[in-house]
Amino acid sequence: MNTKTDIKSSGTFFDTITKVGNALESVVSIPVFILSIAMTITVLLGVFCRYIIRFPLGWTEELSRYLMIWMALLSVALCIWRHEHIGVTLIIKKVPLNIAKLIILFSNVLIFYFLYILAKYGFIMANKGKYQISSSLSTTMKWWLMAVPVSAVVCMIFLACKILLDIKRKNVEELLMSEEVIDAVKREENLDI
Repeated sequence: MNTKTDIKSSGTFFDTITKVGNALESVVSIPVFILSIAMTITVLLGVFCRYIIRFPLGWTEELSRYLMIWMALLSVALCIWRHEHIGVTLIIKKVPLNIAKLIILFSNVLIFYFLYILAKYGFIMANKGKYQISSSLSTTMKWWLMAVPVSAVVCMIFLACKILLDIKRKNVEELLMSEEVIDAVKREENLDI
């Protein structure tokens, strides 16, 4: 199953944007995968030590919480690129394509501005976190709090690529859904049931 966004375009500009998005998706997928494995191992270790050998490890709960935050926030960026966020599309599907594109552009610009604010103040918050120490891990909170601005910046890059690629999209379904979903719907529509 191919999760890469595939825009068929004749221009090299759109090809480059697609390649940048796909490359960043590949790069971000690796830490998300590693973080999910690390979080699972940490939780299982904590449960094993607490309930099986009756010697609880105090740091497993806190570490798994911070790993989950990093994993979840980086996953938000992947969902932006893959068109996997939930959205209400009833009205957009009823209007002409150009109006739908404007509505989606306006929505994406608002989201981009929110992500900018999140990144700006997230870096400030994370910088102030260098004076806080986590209770169980005894590490500075700066690195754990960096999940917010880092993921916001990655989301902004994906969203910028998506906004540029939306210019080239030919119908509303391409604007709203991932290519995998579009292909699945097309396959279903051609089935004789």
